[in-house]
Amino acid sequence: MDGASPAAAAIVDRVIAYLDSRTVAACKTLNRMWYALATVQSARDIDCHIVQLPLRIAQYRRKDLLRHARSLTVDVSFVEGFLSPLGYERRTLDAAALLRDSAMPVLHLKVHAPGTHSALTDDEIRYGALALGSLVRALPGLGSLDLSECPAPLLTPASGIHLAGLVQLRRIKWFSLGRNDMSSAAALTRVVGANLHTLAWLDGRGDITDRTLRLLCDAPNLQRLDASGSSISDDALVALVRRRGSSLRELALSDCTRLTRQSIVQLTPRMLPRLVALDLYNVRVTTDAYQCLFNAHAPWPYLRDLKLKAAIPHASPREDSLANDDILEAIGRNCPRLVSLRLFGCRGTTDSGLSAVLGNLGYLRELVVMRHPVDPIGEDAPESAGAAASSQPQAPSAASDIWASVPAPPANALPQHSASERHAVQSPPSTAPSSPCPDEPADGARQQRIFTSHALRNGVRSQRFNLLNLDMTYDSVWAEHLAKLSHLHTLCGRMITRHAKSLIESQFPKCKMMVWNVD
Repeated sequence: MDGASPAAAAIVDRVIAYLDSRTVAACKTLNRMWYALATVQSARDIDCHIVQLPLRIAQYRRKDLLRHARSLTVDVSFVEGFLSPLGYERRTLDAAALLRDSAMPVLHLKVHAPGTHSALTDDEIRYGALALGSLVRALPGLGSLDLSECPAPLLTPASGIHLAGLVQLRRIKWFSLGRNDMSSAAALTRVVGANLHTLAWLDGRGDITDRTLRLLCDAPNLQRLDASGSSISDDALVALVRRRGSSLRELALSDCTRLTRQSIVQLTPRMLPRLVALDLYNVRVTTDAYQCLFNAHAPWPYLRDLKLKAAIPHASPREDSLANDDILEAIGRNCPRLVSLRLFGCRGTTDSGLSAVLGNLGYLRELVVMRHPVDPIGEDAPESAGAAASSQPQAPSAASDIWASVPAPPANALPQHSASERHAVQSPPSTAPSSPCPDEPADGARQQRIFTSHALRNGVRSQRFNLLNLDMTYDSVWAEHLAKLSHLHTLCGRMITRHAKSLIESQFPKCKMMVWNVD
């Protein structure tokens, strides 16, 4: 096939779409065809400040690249002293007008303001809201709108735009608020109602209400819903699952404090046959609700990402607050395509349950099984672990955030000493949990180490791990099994022996080991 033929150009154009910006810049030096296609690929994404947008549009018009623009990322932060307030307002309106007149086929808009803080000045709120409203009105054909990095004060009705521009949109397929808050659930409901027949992905977080869920029951293309931190009720969630469960692929319900067992037991493979990701972090249910999800005879054929943590009230902690061996065995049996599994607060799990997960899931890449959750829910949690956990965020933002899964320092974590020093500092055994002996750990420390080498009796079926975080001590037996893997990026735990550490370092020199103590 000729290197300059239309077929080769089509293949190169398809390949370039998956490359990062640095690689695309390097592709321009190969030949003329790669230069032309790489230039077009670079022109598809525009990233600039709102006052620089007219200059960028003029450059695109001069190079005849206006028809290739697809994505627009605009910084709307107000720079005090750069222009006078009147000049800044005029420049913003001119940029929006020029964007509208240029007829650029922009489908994706991301508005952000880096470096801003929660206490914005009146000018920052005013001109940021003006820029946001002008951009939205200038692009009526938007299909994707990302406001996850936009300051929350710009999204409130008091900012001056009253979200009128958002309501005028009629073709939104992907709408994201991220961790922001519109401070007006009615405004989000209006946006959803205006784009009901096209909306596919909705990240509304805390602004989603029961009224929004009832509207989404009539959304034929809904595939992803993120209602984390919202106050939705059981009845609204059950109604949505019964109407749109066959099309839902991702469902995030973390920190939904009003949800109970009544709605959680409805999240079954029969109701959600195409589900790919399920997030039930900090939901107030107990073990019997999760048994209804995974102990059923129907498997989860497409489930790839699973995150569970029960939010049991501190006043009445339960030893089986989240998962036991039966649940882990059911997960290993009924979720064959699982890639990421994160379980927190697993007080009732033993080597048998972990062995079922490791020995059955061949696609697993991230495994987190923690006895203690990120925030302490049990009365027997060590004070040091509780203090460390209270400073961590209650709900991790993303599945790839490994720092949210790092265990709190155990009560028996001691400074590293040499062999002679370790024998010199030994003291008679003490019953106090805060001062265990290094060679003879206290009962509390012995209870914390719930996993041993017996969990490897079925082997490790998956050969690649991006993250392995188990609340245990890694010994030589574990290290020998881990050394058989083809890839290990991050290893977390409470303790690791020196021989196991050297063995893993020799096999995976780039592996990040975040282990609290080396024995």
